[in-house]
Amino acid sequence: MMFDANANPEKRLFISLITRDISLTDAVVDLMDNSVNAAMRPVRNAFKTAADFHKVFARRSAKPAVTIKVVFDTEQITVTDDAAGIDFNSAMKEVFRFGHSDDSGSDRDRLSVYGIGMKRALFKVGDKISVVSDHEHGGFSLELDVRKWARDTQLPWTFPIDKRPPKANATGTKIVIRHLHEDTKARISDGRFESDLIEKISKVYSFFLGRIVIASVNGKPVHATEFEIGSNFSHDNFTSDGVSCSITAGIAAASGDKFVADAAGWFVFCNFRTVIYGDKSRLSGWGDTLPLFQPKHRPFLGLIFFTSADPELLPWTTTKGSINEDNLVWQDAKMRMVANAKPILKFLDARYSAEGTEVDPGRVAKISGPPENVFEATVSQHKLFKVKRKAGSKQVKVQYFASQPELDRVRKHFARATMSASEIGRKTFDFFLRNEVGGE
Repeated sequence: MMFDANANPEKRLFISLITRDISLTDAVVDLMDNSVNAAMRPVRNAFKTAADFHKVFARRSAKPAVTIKVVFDTEQITVTDDAAGIDFNSAMKEVFRFGHSDDSGSDRDRLSVYGIGMKRALFKVGDKISVVSDHEHGGFSLELDVRKWARDTQLPWTFPIDKRPPKANATGTKIVIRHLHEDTKARISDGRFESDLIEKISKVYSFFLGRIVIASVNGKPVHATEFEIGSNFSHDNFTSDGVSCSITAGIAAASGDKFVADAAGWFVFCNFRTVIYGDKSRLSGWGDTLPLFQPKHRPFLGLIFFTSADPELLPWTTTKGSINEDNLVWQDAKMRMVANAKPILKFLDARYSAEGTEVDPGRVAKISGPPENVFEATVSQHKLFKVKRKAGSKQVKVQYFASQPELDRVRKHFARATMSASEIGRKTFDFFLRNEVGGE
């Protein structure tokens, strides 16, 4: 005789599993994804390739129509937007499902992967949740006690929502989370959470801020992290399994007279949302198919843009904070990343100083060419990084001795304590050529 063993899911275990591997900053950003999706919704069917994103972003007005505000203290976290809101039917059928239904199809939001982000973020932060959304066709409201809901073993799982009347104006969504968990309170109180969150938002939505949305945290505006790359770069693109991939590798624009390590490495975007920022690990090939990342590689900037009308095809993880290394599109892209990166790294390796690891920004910038916004580079035609050499030019090594105090005085003048002896020699030689010899 066959019997049916109980296999019903336990809500308590489910909540613990989906919230364990996401940070508080990522949880807040997950809530913001819903607002960014709402801002994109009127034109989301136009977002399929990098070129599509570029066209839509380029024609947006100078002042984005949607504002997202994050406000928090140790008592509650609030995320509000003035987008079009969530309609009642969507809330009933799709928004609160754990996973997307099979018939969601091409109507999917471009930043919604598996349909668990908002729920996971809400459960991560606190126990009392309020969601109010006004829409032109009628919105909804939700008041949820998570602990009480978790104790209810009745199937199927549901959330109690009320219907709100249609609103032609004053649409938008407001999420308030109270009864914060103790770890949430501790993180908010550590003195760094606000700045960490602002930095995270700035990086994650670097292409959305100022184009699609305006964002603030506790009243402080969040500005987009800007990327610039020299116009001499390599570029490749391909399409696989419904995903468009654009790969750009070159030399980053220097900050002042130096290259910053934080702005170096590989940057990966899925539907233009930042997934990996400045990776220098084996994940993107460093120390494997590429050499170990070293200070001499600080000028390197590599960018990979994956775009698709179906975000589930993209190679990001469920938390949207890393890459699924087993994804076939990522494996194909990784091989192409190596091919595009090697000529740049070979050039940087040749600039390595015998006395140290400093790279002369002026000489590197000359090869890199004038800066170009990577937003434009993503839609470039296929091209290769080129190192131009003057015909018949011969390099001769020039050496002379100087005392350590003299070198330290030069370093102090340039406010660069780690300036190498070879770089000091190059600058003093250039100074003599420019001021005493003249000409080129």
